[in-house]
Amino acid sequence: MSTLVATQLYAKPGHGDAVVELLLAILGDSLQHEGCQSIRISRDQDNVDHVVGFTEWTERHNYEEYLAWRTARGFTDTFEAMLAEPLIINYYNDVFSAVGTARTS
Repeated sequence: MSTLVATQLYAKPGHGDAVVELLLAILGDSLQHEGCQSIRISRDQDNVDHVVGFTEWTERHNYEEYLAWRTARGFTDTFEAMLAEPLIINYYNDVFSAVGTARTS
């Protein structure tokens, strides 16, 4: 069973664009990391400085190794300098998933 990871980033006021730009810049390496199955970056409609990365990993340890790799290369510090609060990371298992008829992508 895959592990779903939600990483919430609350940027300092006015820094949401910079957080999104950095996330998009590192996507290529992230997708190449062992166990990475998918990445989705979303932005809060009511707070543009709140960005969430939704990722799917083969196993939880794959994400934990990825995060350690990113941290060792200074990316975690780079993000945290732009954030109003520490990263919030939650791990999930799917209980149910389906695609509705209104899906456009």
